[in-house]
Amino acid sequence: MPVWLLCCMVLALLLSATAWRAERARQRRGRTTRWLWLAAIAASVILPLAWLPGVLKAMPAEQAQLKLGWFVLSSGMLLLLALRSIWLLSHQRRWQKTSLLGTPVHLSGGIGPCVAGLLRPRIVMPVWLQLIPPQQQALLLAHAQCRLAARDPQLLALAYALIVIMPWNVPLWWQLHRLRFAIEVDCDARMLAHGHALRDYAFVLRRHGQYYSGLTGASPIVLNDPLALRRRRHLMARFTRDRAANLL
Repeated sequence: MPVWLLCCMVLALLLSATAWRAERARQRRGRTTRWLWLAAIAASVILPLAWLPGVLKAMPAEQAQLKLGWFVLSSGMLLLLALRSIWLLSHQRRWQKTSLLGTPVHLSGGIGPCVAGLLRPRIVMPVWLQLIPPQQQALLLAHAQCRLAARDPQLLALAYALIVIMPWNVPLWWQLHRLRFAIEVDCDARMLAHGHALRDYAFVLRRHGQYYSGLTGASPIVLNDPLALRRRRHLMARFTRDRAANLL
């Protein structure tokens, strides 16, 4: 079984390298990249499972602790997801349903801006959002609506569900990181395709974007990473409105 575990990680590394090269090519052509990373995660998990029954059957008894460790890691991740979901549900009771610039939203004391929820995702905005200029409010709302249309919470939840199967496979976590970044870049392109000015949008990302964990199906407006934000601004500068429209 140790050999099989190593092969799983090597396969994930190879798929990561392939997806990374393909991502660069698609970004130059103004194409969506999220599906590359979701496919890499799915292939990294599903392909090795075809050999797992034979590996388990031939596994010596003294390696039984490997199966136990695998079970503990997967169970621990499921427990973490469940706890974060309970935490989110407990906060939902205090959210205030209202309308902001004609858009239904939930106002929260400390969560957002984000799209939260899995089966019925909703736009969650912090109460301080009412104090910023309407133009900035409109950009934040438009970004959240792009996330709802692209089903970002469901996409992230599917990625986490796959990783739960093999949480010990370290390259999978890097693939998840790249998927999250690809989701952000795709959403940026959609915002530009809808006619929002790059300068105004980049300012809102830098000034008001907050990170919120995707463990519960929530989707952040911006990853709280200055390097990632600079990279996104560099990519956005490449998009004309027509090229960005390829992602709609």
